[in-house]
Amino acid sequence: MDRMRILAVDDNVVNLATIEQELQGKYEVIPVSSGRRALKVVSQEKVDLILLDIQMPIMDGLETLKQIRGQENGTTVPVIMLTAKHDKATVLEGAKLGIMDYILKPFDGEDLCQRIERALKLRGALPMNETELYRHIEDIVKCIRNGNTKLSVTKVEEMLGYQLSDEVAKRLQAISAKMKEEDFTAAERMLLRILQMLDQKNAQKEGEELQSISVGELNAKLLFILDDLQNFRVEDADSRLDELMHYAIPSIIREKSQAAQKSLKEYDDGEAERLIKDALKRL
Repeated sequence: MDRMRILAVDDNVVNLATIEQELQGKYEVIPVSSGRRALKVVSQEKVDLILLDIQMPIMDGLETLKQIRGQENGTTVPVIMLTAKHDKATVLEGAKLGIMDYILKPFDGEDLCQRIERALKLRGALPMNETELYRHIEDIVKCIRNGNTKLSVTKVEEMLGYQLSDEVAKRLQAISAKMKEEDFTAAERMLLRILQMLDQKNAQKEGEELQSISVGELNAKLLFILDDLQNFRVEDADSRLDELMHYAIPSIIREKSQAAQKSLKEYDDGEAERLIKDALKRL
């Protein structure tokens, strides 16, 4: 598969070299040192994203972008601005031209890669993995439950721009329709179904590699975890729960154990203890 092409525009050759070094192996980088050269590249070749410096002589970044947007190949290409200063006027002007993000110089290589990946995913050029999808859906559910329905609508519309499976995309389209009808109860229920579907798929994948365990062994492991929790050995309990995830255990026990781990991360070991007791009753 061909690598995605990043056009890097900066009059500083050291910055260009740094960008090339940070992105090598992941993307094909086209480095140019002026706005005019950038315009020539965009007019002749397809690029997937542009890293554009704002402070450049003769033709600055904003003027360069205005002209890029006037070209057939440049109307929708995602752009991330590189800038040494973050002034309000530049941000507002950039927003009008469809800038997706700003990175302050000097930049961190890992942050640069993450920003590029996020921008490409927002434009549907890169697929969203299931972990990211799960996190986004959870966030939308949280918005609805907190009464921030306007933000939940915005987040669903944003997600529809991502590269998703047909199954998830169609569900989100139906959820968007429910939100337009202001039926957020139904929207939340449908979002939770997506989470359940992802949980089931993940469990099926894990089940192919999980170790078998008898009911007696599972009961003993849960009792050890409960003992840790009752004696405030939270780290030991968390470690045992991690170990438990490597076994092929019933889905209800897995759900209770995962919820207990989440409670431990939120420093609610009392809730974790309750969940483990409930898991023992289910055996």
